[in-house]
Amino acid sequence: MRYVGIGLLVLFAGCATAELTAEAKDRAECKEYGRRFAQDPGRMKDACLISRGYRQIYSTVLGELWVRSTVEPHQPAEVVASDLKACSEATKRWSNEGWQQFATCMTPRGYLVTVY
Repeated sequence: MRYVGIGLLVLFAGCATAELTAEAKDRAECKEYGRRFAQDPGRMKDACLISRGYRQIYSTVLGELWVRSTVEPHQPAEVVASDLKACSEATKRWSNEGWQQFATCMTPRGYLVTVY
């Protein structure tokens, strides 16, 4: 009985490691992808992760917000980056309702935005 418990522990630990490895690989690839864009590597890295289905913290002048794609298949990173930029620029900066304006802009484009 004791060996069955240890076997299950090893089995489940292996599954968790595989999932972490896939996410770590995606994060490394998106970080490298973002570096190719000198003007805004952070936004491009975030867009890459969102395009791969991750819920990502996106930093705006308004604060940090969680952004996740809700459409399938997910949009390409370039489209996500364009949406992030367009909606950031369409909000009233330095106002309390700014993050809500950002969310209102992003929602019809296929994203879920929540406060960090």
